[in-house]
Amino acid sequence: MKIYSSILLFILCVSVVNAQKGPESNKKMKVFILSGQSNMVGWGDSEELPDSLRYGMNNKLMFENGKWQKLKPHQLANEKQRERFDMKEYSFGPEISLATEMSNAYPNETIGIIKSATGGTGILAWSPTWTKEQADRTNDGRKGDLYKVLIDKVKAAQKAADIEIVGFLWQQGGKDMTNLSTAKEYYNNLNALITGLRRDLDLSDLPAFIACSVTKQMLNNVDEEQMEKLKRARPGVEDVIRARFKAEEEMPNVKVVVTPNLEKHPKNVHYNTNGQLKLGKYYAAAYIEFVKK
Repeated sequence: MKIYSSILLFILCVSVVNAQKGPESNKKMKVFILSGQSNMVGWGDSEELPDSLRYGMNNKLMFENGKWQKLKPHQLANEKQRERFDMKEYSFGPEISLATEMSNAYPNETIGIIKSATGGTGILAWSPTWTKEQADRTNDGRKGDLYKVLIDKVKAAQKAADIEIVGFLWQQGGKDMTNLSTAKEYYNNLNALITGLRRDLDLSDLPAFIACSVTKQMLNNVDEEQMEKLKRARPGVEDVIRARFKAEEEMPNVKVVVTPNLEKHPKNVHYNTNGQLKLGKYYAAAYIEFVKK
């Protein structure tokens, strides 16, 4: 009777463990790498989210502080966010709705997010051949080698779990739009970043998704007077936008994700909660469409 009870207890324990893991626990986690500047860092307000997004769920994970854990807003709102927009808790970027949309599309998968983003930063800060001198062309040398930071985080995440990296999402360009010199080189630097990631992560076909608020047709339809007005504030705006579409045309597995009509905080360039949630959905839709093709 004692032996029978022990066997029964063992079977029950195994059943509980398997139930916790779920039927698809043997699958690799489907992971997205997110990088860029402030609108990838995110200005969404965690207090405006439903509890399921605010506190996370087991099928959507993020790699932070050296471990995989539930995906949820975790970046403390900075002083500017707290004062200007009464944000009392955490800020977040497009990762929250991206993972939710991907989880809905792939209900039997675990969705993972690896994010490494720094606000107000030019693309040379993410150069695979980073030097302080080059990064200082956009006053970013003091921020260090952000490409190395990104690669190191991804490799640590790979060691911590069995993952499949399925996409690289890039939300950046505003800083280079203000610097005509780096704006004119933007395509070459974007090409180097994507090529470097694919090489250093041994993912030669890694899909890359680049956000842009306008279509190529919209850009071509801007009249000369309007374009000159835009360039007074951001002299490199046209060069950076055209570089994105050139990357889509000339590089394999690169897709421009058009992200129109995203809500922003009042008198600010940063997307608010609804804007960030919509941005994540744009990325998710682009990925799903890309995979279908």
